[in-house]
Amino acid sequence: MKLSVISPTFNEAENVPRLVSEISRSMDGIEYEILIVDDNSPDLTWSVAQDISLENPRVRVLCRTQNPGLGPAVIDGFNAATGDVVACIDADLQHDPSILPRMVKELAGGSDVVVGSRYVDGGGTKNWGLLRRLESLFATKLAQVFLGIQLKDPMSGYFLMRRNDFSAVQKDLNAKGFKILLEILAKVQPNNVREVPYTFRARTAGESKLSSKVVFQYLEQLWRLSRMGRRYSRSLEKFAAVSSFGMIVNLVVMALFFQLTTLSDWRASALASLAANFSNYIFKKMRTSADRTHRALHMLKGYLSYLGISASGLVITTGTYAGLTWCLGRLDLSRNLTGIYVPLVALSLQLIAILLGMFFNPEVNHHITWPSAEKVRSRTRKDDRFLVPGPLKPGPPLSPAPSQETAEL
Repeated sequence: MKLSVISPTFNEAENVPRLVSEISRSMDGIEYEILIVDDNSPDLTWSVAQDISLENPRVRVLCRTQNPGLGPAVIDGFNAATGDVVACIDADLQHDPSILPRMVKELAGGSDVVVGSRYVDGGGTKNWGLLRRLESLFATKLAQVFLGIQLKDPMSGYFLMRRNDFSAVQKDLNAKGFKILLEILAKVQPNNVREVPYTFRARTAGESKLSSKVVFQYLEQLWRLSRMGRRYSRSLEKFAAVSSFGMIVNLVVMALFFQLTTLSDWRASALASLAANFSNYIFKKMRTSADRTHRALHMLKGYLSYLGISASGLVITTGTYAGLTWCLGRLDLSRNLTGIYVPLVALSLQLIAILLGMFFNPEVNHHITWPSAEKVRSRTRKDDRFLVPGPLKPGPPLSPAPSQETAEL
């Protein structure tokens, strides 16, 4: 079983030589490679790693020139790895490479994911102040509560897994997530996750990337991965697409009634809402069942069922429009309206009525009428890196990329 140790880097030129040395000393009896995945660092970390690869063939370099960030770097590194097992370790020497053999042993013993942990017995942090400890504790508790993760250290950036398991979920990963481990755990849903203790060491060189932007990225990731966030996002996307289309149809039909007929009361509102309701049903069928052939009778039954479920919204829309126009008449406000202002006011009242009616429909339609069978797919990632396959002469400096946003909470 071959181990690929992936280390994403940005401005870690001082740390890479020592990192390679410490990993090499720890790998007694284990077949391995070290893959330095650099985000085109201004301090030429990639060039330092190339120089090391001239003497150590186990070291490979992947230089990325676009789409910078920790998550994309880890994903690209795991993809470029040749080992059966992939490990992620920071280059800042805060992760202890000496526990890698034990992590490999735990994986071989049946674990699905093995995490280097600061918060199990035997682990710890070094030189952390009270504020930093409280920040880490708060972030850890948020992950445990929102994602239902039982790990003691879900915020760890130090972990190991089988490459086949990673490949199976890669297309579903959001590379912009602050903690790629949280993304992987949420998608893989591993049955057996083990934690191996280590002491989180103080940084010896370089600068920490912890910032307020990182904090907001983390909170955004937690919400997106949580059950509530996933349900809300899918419902919102579906509801926005269908209801926006229906709203336009509703108002257009209403405007046609004003233009072509003498109807302007609740009947015009009811007929416009029925037209929009039918268009919503057809639009939904086109989006979810475009590859199926439906008979007319089946379509009719489906629509009658849909109409029955959404009837409350239609009644509320029509009732609201009727009530608003009645109030307008009672206040004699319509007496001063002439010409184009009459239909404009009526359409405005219909819009208010539609919005109120829609408020009562999304949950019913989501849970009863439109059970979702669609899967959320991640955006296609473009190829934005080049692999230095072996010893190469150092090339000219590349244009600098923005800094990685990565830190250990």
